[in-house]
Amino acid sequence: MGTEHPLIRLIDEQDLLGTYWNKKHGLFKRACPVDGLIAESDIQDMLDTGLLRWPYFTLLKEGQQPEIPAFTATRQVGGSPVPGFADAAKVRSLLAAGATMKMNQLEDWHRPLGTLMRQIEARLPAELKTYVFYTPRDSTGMLPHRDGSHVLAVQIAGAKEWRIYDEPREIDSRSGLDVDVDSHAHSFVMEPGDVLYLPHGMPHVATAREGTSLHVTFTITEPTPRDLVESLMTLFADGGGLREDDPRATPEDRAGAVVKSLLEQVSSVDARELVKTAVATMRDRTA
Repeated sequence: MGTEHPLIRLIDEQDLLGTYWNKKHGLFKRACPVDGLIAESDIQDMLDTGLLRWPYFTLLKEGQQPEIPAFTATRQVGGSPVPGFADAAKVRSLLAAGATMKMNQLEDWHRPLGTLMRQIEARLPAELKTYVFYTPRDSTGMLPHRDGSHVLAVQIAGAKEWRIYDEPREIDSRSGLDVDVDSHAHSFVMEPGDVLYLPHGMPHVATAREGTSLHVTFTITEPTPRDLVESLMTLFADGGGLREDDPRATPEDRAGAVVKSLLEQVSSVDARELVKTAVATMRDRTA
């Protein structure tokens, strides 16, 4: 894949962080070569190998997930029954009936996509996760919805029709399903090599067209105010802001001393260091 993937160059060449970031969606045609990322044959091989396990994958149709036993099987591992392994026959049956196969957090177990995700992550002060959507023709895996993260999607195979709902009243930085399905303002079809950027909170829905669709989504989550407050407290504690306790002090005295020290810390904190600490904590947390 080389030292720098074209998807990384796209961020700079299209001024993604300036022109589009948190302002509007961007569709970039044939902007990303897909060879070496993931292919439909890889999906089928994963099913046949039988190492996929819920929750690293699931099935969705119109936003509904079947009962887990409907697409998994229990196996004997080390002499003990372990549930949740992909049952290839069950999964293929659900795919044939129009379900989407969604694979989660591939950065943990798929090297090419993990490598690419980390290259993007090095460019952005955010937490990234990687997902794959494998959708049969004329099928929709998820209902119109908002993601609480920015989205960078790459079409790998087939074609997918996207509808974007960018009415101001529909946009909310929180994830959700409360979307007016008749309010979409933009509709377009993504083909192999196309890249889509969506700001967080912009409602959307995608439906496979012209055969089975395969696309990769990178979610990009920036620190929230709560994350930044937790980062501030980490810097406060690690930086020696907490003074030695006076054993004769009352709880109110201790509280006053902490408040005074915290105010001193806040007055001198470096915003960039605050963001850096928050992002590091987000990336280290267990999903």
